Amino acid sequence: MRVTGNMRRAARVFSAGCMLLALAAFSTAPWAQARTGARETSAANSTCAGGYVHEVSGFGSIQKVAAKAVGAKVGDVFETGAVFRTGPAEKTILKFADGQIVALGPNSAVRVGRYCYLADSPMLSRSSMELIKGEMRVVTGRIGSANPDAMQITAGDSLLSVLKPGGADLTVSVNPDPREVGYAAIARGEISVSTPYGPISRISANQYAPWQPGRRPLPAIPFAAAPAVVQASLAGLLSTVLPSNTPVVVETAARTAGTLASAAQAQAAANVDARLAGYVEAVSNSVSMQSTSSKTATANAGTTFAPGTTFNTGADGRAVLKFADGQIVVLGPGSVLTVGQYKFDPSDLKTSSSTLELVNGAMRFVSGYIHAENKEGISISAGASIIDILNTGPADFTVVVDTKTQEVGIARVAVGEISAHTPYGPIDKIKADQSSLWGPKTATSTIPVATSLAVVQAAASLQLSGLPDNTPAAVVPAAQAAAAVAQATQAEAVAKTDPQNARLQAEAKAAAELADSATKTATVTGEAVLAKVIATTLEALAPTAAGPALAQAPATPAALPVAPVASTVTPGAAGGSTTDCRGSCK
Repeated sequence: MRVTGNMRRAARVFSAGCMLLALAAFSTAPWAQARTGARETSAANSTCAGGYVHEVSGFGSIQKVAAKAVGAKVGDVFETGAVFRTGPAEKTILKFADGQIVALGPNSAVRVGRYCYLADSPMLSRSSMELIKGEMRVVTGRIGSANPDAMQITAGDSLLSVLKPGGADLTVSVNPDPREVGYAAIARGEISVSTPYGPISRISANQYAPWQPGRRPLPAIPFAAAPAVVQASLAGLLSTVLPSNTPVVVETAARTAGTLASAAQAQAAANVDARLAGYVEAVSNSVSMQSTSSKTATANAGTTFAPGTTFNTGADGRAVLKFADGQIVVLGPGSVLTVGQYKFDPSDLKTSSSTLELVNGAMRFVSGYIHAENKEGISISAGASIIDILNTGPADFTVVVDTKTQEVGIARVAVGEISAHTPYGPIDKIKADQSSLWGPKTATSTIPVATSLAVVQAAASLQLSGLPDNTPAAVVPAAQAAAAVAQATQAEAVAKTDPQNARLQAEAKAAAELADSATKTATVTGEAVLAKVIATTLEALAPTAAGPALAQAPATPAALPVAPVASTVTPGAAGGSTTDCRGSCK
């Protein structure tokens, strides 16, 4: 067959076309993938914000990647890598862009893993989180409902998987030390759990399944058959009111939540602080407290209290109480104290008042702003004896009373002057560095501390306690700071027992950073109260011929004379020492 020119040209065109098709086939898939990857990366960069803090109960913390732990606030925005922690009586609720909700229980920590929500491509979205310790409730959003395989939840060394589309409402708890113990419970949907001790193939709605060392996990059982302590814990999280699990624009939702929370918190803080007398700054061993309308409870660092509260230190307890006006009370072992009427109004100091009733035991008293501005507003009793502060300046004294049979009492003064009206007669004046004792067969004359009886020297031991500043406090932030400091001290002690445990070291560091943040917040809010007090005091000064009262005010208030080994400042001083107790006073 003879090949013509036309046929040769057609063959060349056909060959060139085949080569183009081959090149197209070779390059189409990578190009499409690259294009899709670029689109996905672009979308991820613009819409992968994780979520925001919807609610905080107490003083939880947030630690973002390469940053220190700080107090978590409603409206805080977070992304991949953020770690949240809660204290003994705190909860934190997080809401994610796809509507997913995480409610973190007390004494818990969770890390947000890889998270990316693409509103236009939910099948390409991803969500993962790690429960480091404690308990959390998870309600799936659009990611978990549309594509369960895209959602990963770990708790310690266990992996939880949502088994079917439609979403889930689950609670998981884990304690990783010394060997992992945990459980999962389902309110809606179905999950499986791969534990270090074997798989739990299915947990359905209204079921619960535990795992622990030394045995393979058993099949899930109904909620009702779970141990009482588990049911109580589950009830706490399941009764928590959660936001809807619908997608949100994170920045907008965060701003709205933050604005609403700030307004509500400001009003609540004003209402709460008006009702509260003070808070527990530090405790050692077991100390109980009981208000007029509640059962006996344990007093911990950071616990607030109202008028009518009675403290009992038991055989070996100690407690440091700080009041809103800066007044400080240190209770020794075997002591019972009732906080009676208490009112502190920074804008009306003349009507402020404080009543303390030492039923039995030892109490150190350091005056605050109520005494500085309204000496007659302070009422202190010790057994059947009445203690009056005679000086108008600062006061720091210790009273010990034993009322088990016939009353025996001791008073020691470090700063200021007091009198005591005892059942055996009056003690007209006890000056600084003097002590006086009373009883059925004891003279009531004053004697120098250096020559006092051993029992008087024992009473003086309360002077050794490191104290916070006796300046006014915003009770709630100051209480949260005291709790955070106590938790940091405990975390540091635990970390020292196992220096090679990276998790314990990280928790100790985060707790210390949180304590620092909480302390700074307490300082700022306390300074605001102090500023209001000073402004009220200046307004009350009489004007002089040289100008208004404000112009005659001293630039820096005088400082309180420092008692032996004690650490205090006068009300109105510009600064002061920080507590040495770090959450406990021994």
